[in-house]
Amino acid sequence: MNATGDVEKFNCWSSTYEDSWSQYLYFDRIHKGVIGLVNVESAPGDIVDIGCGTGRLLRKIRERWPYARLIGVDPAEGMVKKARQMMPDSTFIVSPAESIPLPDASVDLVFSTISFHHWSDQLQGIREIRRVLRSGGQFFLSDIAAPKFLFRFVHHGQIRNQYEVRKMFEQVGLEVRTQRRLLLGHILVTSGIRR
Repeated sequence: MNATGDVEKFNCWSSTYEDSWSQYLYFDRIHKGVIGLVNVESAPGDIVDIGCGTGRLLRKIRERWPYARLIGVDPAEGMVKKARQMMPDSTFIVSPAESIPLPDASVDLVFSTISFHHWSDQLQGIREIRRVLRSGGQFFLSDIAAPKFLFRFVHHGQIRNQYEVRKMFEQVGLEVRTQRRLLLGHILVTSGIRR
């Protein structure tokens, strides 16, 4: 996330985050759409969610791949604490996307849903994700795709268009497989693979 204020906001929100109407009307639909785009030949062994919040996406991933090792990464300690309570059999780490404390080439799939605009250094975050992906590993990034002028009035952070996201993937060595829009075009999903 791009500022201490962001992290503190999410720390405060962590106790009621799961109860928010936005979980059911917004995030659940995005999670379902992103998971539906994953096409892998064999079940992934290690899956990471960057900006995992309370682990909601990881709980859905567990339904599809029940034997995968699930890892959540989030800079907000309150969110991670709540995620650990809800998923004690998974691993949760307090860390920003820009410095993921995992070994090189150690995971098969990485997801990030609606946290990218909070990252302080988006290119470095994508570089870190490429570093932790195994050869053939895939990254699924979904974030807000609203026009920048509108986004400034309702939110903060840095949104990117599809061309900017594609360029960042390519800059770090991720081959873009697809770019799709969800929720009437308001969410951009970009998937890339480490070759």
